[in-house]
Amino acid sequence: MNGKIPLNNDTLGHIVAFYHNGVLQMGVINGFQRDKFQILLASGELSLLSPRRILLQSTTLFESSTNALQTFIDNAKRQVIPELKISTKGETLAQLAQANTITDDVQIFALLLLLKSNPQIYAQKHALFFKRSPEGQEEYIKTKQEQQQRADYLDQVESLLKNNNANPDLSLKQRLIEDLRCILRGERIEDLEKTIKTVFPQNSIMALRADLGDTLPIEDPPLLASGLPIAFIHEYTEEFLPCTSQINEELEVISIDDEQSKDIDDALSITDCDGNFHLGIHVSNPASYLNYRMQLFNEAKERVSSLYLPSGIVPMLPPRYSEHLFSLKENEAKPVLSLYCTFNDHGTMLKSNLALERIQITKNCSYNEADRYRHQSEWLPYYKIADQLRNQKDSVNKADSARFYYKLSTEQNEISFTRIDMQSPSRQMIEEMMILYNSSIAQFALNNRIPVLYRNINQYFDEEKNWQVSTAYLDTHAHYHPGINAPAYLHSTSPIRRFVDMLNQMQVCNFISGKLPLLTENELKNLIPHIEKRILLLRETARRSERYWLFKYIAANLMHQPLEGFLKAIVNGKYKVEIMPWAKQVLLVLDASPQAERFNFVIYAIDWDRMLLKADLIS
Repeated sequence: MNGKIPLNNDTLGHIVAFYHNGVLQMGVINGFQRDKFQILLASGELSLLSPRRILLQSTTLFESSTNALQTFIDNAKRQVIPELKISTKGETLAQLAQANTITDDVQIFALLLLLKSNPQIYAQKHALFFKRSPEGQEEYIKTKQEQQQRADYLDQVESLLKNNNANPDLSLKQRLIEDLRCILRGERIEDLEKTIKTVFPQNSIMALRADLGDTLPIEDPPLLASGLPIAFIHEYTEEFLPCTSQINEELEVISIDDEQSKDIDDALSITDCDGNFHLGIHVSNPASYLNYRMQLFNEAKERVSSLYLPSGIVPMLPPRYSEHLFSLKENEAKPVLSLYCTFNDHGTMLKSNLALERIQITKNCSYNEADRYRHQSEWLPYYKIADQLRNQKDSVNKADSARFYYKLSTEQNEISFTRIDMQSPSRQMIEEMMILYNSSIAQFALNNRIPVLYRNINQYFDEEKNWQVSTAYLDTHAHYHPGINAPAYLHSTSPIRRFVDMLNQMQVCNFISGKLPLLTENELKNLIPHIEKRILLLRETARRSERYWLFKYIAANLMHQPLEGFLKAIVNGKYKVEIMPWAKQVLLVLDASPQAERFNFVIYAIDWDRMLLKADLIS
């Protein structure tokens, strides 16, 4: 019925079925050339065909004309084939014809047409045909629809790229941006990558991403290459219920943050109560607006954290929420989760409680302003309580960290360093207040068995290197936190900037409100791998971005100038060095080995591909 047909004159006049350009066709053999048949089609066209491509041949000979062929085709299409009985093990076309008493050529070709034109009912595997179950038919139709939708998407992407991104459909642009992010994070989307390469063989995924607007105002190559989400590409249409809680008007509430900060998520208040101090730590409460089914929540889950780079900020939440609706802005009333602690004059905490409330922010202060105000009477209690809290910690766990941090930033194509005093009185005070808040929320969750994500510490002593090593990890079970002297610790002070903080706040707020937790312990545990993986990518991206902009700064200002370095390690023949005074680590290629930990050098070239600095030692 089908099989090898000899290439000789005996084959002339046989009608054959074959696929051409994906379409099942019929023709009649009217000649041959070398190792191929010459096939006459009903249209009058001639086609050369390898014997291996023939699916079916007639047993009888027919007139080699278009009229005779068309008559045969029309007859085959008019045939009515009774319902087929097919073994579950599958049957060949010949077996099906025999089982269903089909012997005439026209009917046999009609049988092939029936099987091939109804793939949702009949499946073919190798030479065997099968009949799909009702469930199999539904699955086939679904698969074909998905394949067609995918093909349509790729066609739309190709059209978009060829038209140079002119007025793209919003949903198409969103989908393409999300796919580009996935590719940059290491996922293979071969059909899309092939489509892009066909249209733009020289263009990179990074460049295309930037062209589509998924970038910062100042483009940051390491950020673009990371695949991390940058622009907010979705519309957020959720309607939030207004906060109905009463405003606590008795408090003078201040926030302390960097001067440039717009996403302010914590504030403080203090009152004198019968000789004791009543401290309030107030944290913005997005939990009063959100639930885990909202698109905004899913956006935060995808991003995990705001990212602060020299080129700008990639916020976890869109600015209209992080900088406005949720931000504790001066002279505005905002919902908060407040921790109130009462301290006596000796710094002993007498009691504490949590409150869901609204507060009016009296003033947004910078760290510099808070440092200037610290000797004023209304500010002194904050610093006194913070000093007492700090002194209660283990002295052995007070790390000697560098006092100054040099922040690298770009603005209007100018790259500069800003020195930040990490041990300024106001920064140390805020640090103690946030530790108090986090440890108190953790203890509250532990006491009330609220499912949360604790921040635990693995700590061990490395005898070989003679230093103590600490690594933090997330868990739904609390463990003792060294240094803070707390049986439990978590992050909850930055729900605008960190997803973990938002999650923990939502869980605690639901408990206070008498509701069930939004997420179970198992659901929280299942989120940990995604969160920790994304945190690692965020950290690596921040490191690469800072190094990139540092190199740009060096290229613009410090080439061929003496610099001081501190040798940290030797890695594969390269020298890991901190450039002083900024303590920014780079890899140096040197002409000779430094003879001391501190040494001077001159940079004469930058290897941008390997992100290395080439330098000469100087005495």
